[in-house]
Amino acid sequence: MSEELGIVIGRGFDTWKRNIGIAFPFVLDMLFSGIFFLLVAGVVALVIGIDVFLSFTEGAGAVFGSMEAGENPQIVEIFGLVELIRPYIGLLLVAFFIVVVGWIIIRTFFRAGAIGMAKIAVERGSAGFGEMILYAKRCFVNLLLLDVLIGLLILAGIVFMLPAILVSQSSPGGSGGFAGNSVLLILGTLVWFAYMVVVSIVLMVAPYALVVDSLHPLDAVRAGFGFFTSHKLDVVMLLILTIAISILPWIILGNIPFVGGVLNMLVAVIVIQPLTLVWWVRLYMAKTGRTMYVNELLLHPDDLREV
Repeated sequence: MSEELGIVIGRGFDTWKRNIGIAFPFVLDMLFSGIFFLLVAGVVALVIGIDVFLSFTEGAGAVFGSMEAGENPQIVEIFGLVELIRPYIGLLLVAFFIVVVGWIIIRTFFRAGAIGMAKIAVERGSAGFGEMILYAKRCFVNLLLLDVLIGLLILAGIVFMLPAILVSQSSPGGSGGFAGNSVLLILGTLVWFAYMVVVSIVLMVAPYALVVDSLHPLDAVRAGFGFFTSHKLDVVMLLILTIAISILPWIILGNIPFVGGVLNMLVAVIVIQPLTLVWWVRLYMAKTGRTMYVNELLLHPDDLREV
């Protein structure tokens, strides 16, 4: 049974209300990511020395505090921080790499579980913690490979930078050559950014297709591309709605002193991310003819004959 986008949004909202627990994977993602970061930071602090670590964090806090207050930080302060960490650059780069990889793994695991919970909730009307664990273990590796594949597709856009690179290698020095190279570099960057946006939108549904239909990464890319070509308007409209409601809490809560940032983060994790996830999963399932739970209390009498 196919549904129009407005119906997908309405029934998806009802599904989310009945399954507030879909926020659980996002909360766990934030919690485990924070714990992992603190563990890595603790190891780094022990290696470089607690005194050096505290001095750097205190100095960095002062610099960022000046920037938030609209003041320009002193050059001396910035150079002081650089000199402080210069002997440990290699260690910090390794730690940064470990944090990024760990964050990606944690996020992918819980995202697979969240999509699985949303699928079961849309399909049966309710979902629990067991479904999160089941789909997280079942789809984690393929979802991680899909993210790598999409990342490689986006990285392929670096070819748009080649004209600037070739010109810089072949042109003689001088202000004219530099200006021409700068223009090509800016244009290449803009085209690469546009390509990145297009790839992200075209394959927006691929992760949901992978988990819902238990697909391999390449099949998920094909499914995502095919879905977009058949339902361009629905994908773009839901994407606009997703961005709008993601920005709204920041606009409302961002100016609240001290707690505004925390409240914005909590709203995003507990409300926005689970709700939009349910919308995307329901959109994919509705447009691909999957069986879905419908709360009959929300139906118009004429629609009851079709259910």
